[in-house]
Amino acid sequence: MSLVSVTYGLAITTIVVFGVGALFLARRRQRIKKDDTEFFLTARHSVPERTIAWSFYASGVGAWTIFSLPAYALSAGIIGLISYAVSCGLPILIVANVGAVLHRKYPGVLSLGDFVQWRFGFIPTIIVTLVMLFNMSIGLCAEYTSIGNLMELVIGGPRLPIILCVAIVTSLYTAAGGLYVSILTDVAQGVFGITLLLIMAIYVAVTYRPENLPTPLPEGLGPNYWGWAAVGAMPISMTCATFFSEAPWQRIWASADERALRRGSLWGAMGLIVVCFLYGFGGFLALWAGYPMSAPDGSTLFFDLLGAGKEKAPGWILVLASLATVTMNEGNVDSLQNAIVDTLASRFFRGKSVWYPRVLVFLINIPIVFVSLKGYNIMKLYLIGNLVCTICAVPLLLGLVDRFEGIVTGWSMVFGVITGFFSIVVFGYLKNGKDLAVGMQYAFIESYDWPSFVLPLVFSFIGVFVAAGVEGVIRKACGFEYPVPLNLPPQAHAEADQKEEIQSNGSSTVA
Repeated sequence: MSLVSVTYGLAITTIVVFGVGALFLARRRQRIKKDDTEFFLTARHSVPERTIAWSFYASGVGAWTIFSLPAYALSAGIIGLISYAVSCGLPILIVANVGAVLHRKYPGVLSLGDFVQWRFGFIPTIIVTLVMLFNMSIGLCAEYTSIGNLMELVIGGPRLPIILCVAIVTSLYTAAGGLYVSILTDVAQGVFGITLLLIMAIYVAVTYRPENLPTPLPEGLGPNYWGWAAVGAMPISMTCATFFSEAPWQRIWASADERALRRGSLWGAMGLIVVCFLYGFGGFLALWAGYPMSAPDGSTLFFDLLGAGKEKAPGWILVLASLATVTMNEGNVDSLQNAIVDTLASRFFRGKSVWYPRVLVFLINIPIVFVSLKGYNIMKLYLIGNLVCTICAVPLLLGLVDRFEGIVTGWSMVFGVITGFFSIVVFGYLKNGKDLAVGMQYAFIESYDWPSFVLPLVFSFIGVFVAAGVEGVIRKACGFEYPVPLNLPPQAHAEADQKEEIQSNGSSTVA
């Protein structure tokens, strides 16, 4: 049998086995307890520490890991690779800690969009929801592109069948079981993926025998501009993108308690950092040894390492690498699909059957699958989404600061987003000889340059408070109340009433 037939057969079998297992768990769950729509979306307070740790890991790592990190090492070298790997795990810790604060203040929210609705109002909610859907769709497209690249560029088969298989199977079991079942499958997918990685690591340790390793490192692999730029760009890029993905927020709601959340996110983040670094370092070793690149953009460098300088690696190790890629891909795709369902349900289908967003996710997959067939560069796909998220991050996070309640309003948030966007436009314009089109292409498509990520943070912050100052002057001049009274969630109103009652009872007792 050919390598294509064997790999395709085992890959599809792996996908289906995990899918059937998920459907079994969903069926058993429904027999034991009929879940309501809220639990389907959030699995609120149901997942213990170890399980949530595996889920943070499996939902973060994906097929993109095997292709993006080695490709990034090609231009940013060892410094860029380390920055990228650390930035894959660090955002989980940051979002988990922010989420713990948010969950403590507003325990009834179903999603990040819920918080934005209560805190900022209708227009900012639409903006944040669209940004989240765009960001998660980019992630889904990158996953489909990655698994398609595996079959087309590495194995030599067509990309469409494997993409359709992953899209259909994951859509079926996420529609049946929701977040809780997705989290349970994350454990099995994570364990299986790491087991295969360990086998590949042993194989590389035995077979990596390059004739000559140049020292010091060549300029492209050693410290260089793009490597040092990654120190600023990658943590900001990945953290902001994580904030605007519902997948980690769902795991915050699902954690059994705050201790499980903090410890689980720590273990998950550590796993992400180590695994992402190992896959990226594999590509780095291939470059350092001077192995021939099978793809000009460096995306298949990890598989070039398995080949040890030959035209192709042994079939059995390619099959194992393919199964690891497929497993990580399935875990990431089902998490993104659940996250999209949650975002749609909590914003556009509140109070309606959860089948509406379920069906919509099937429909959303159609254009995403179509785009993934084009085989666009994965790093460039992520760059577009990450920059959009970076523009919106600071105005959103300022809404969590108590002292700014009533000062940072929906209008000042929107203005901050606008100033953040124009800061990137101006940077690209000045960087590229005052050519607007070339500048936009440089900033949004070509380069992970540090000013593209630092400037939006600074200028969106400035924009928020300029708008807040103007709004304050206008409101006071017109006789309106300022700071603006907040429209808090019902749960927060109830807690506030209880505090006032306790305080009044205490005052009566003292009197």
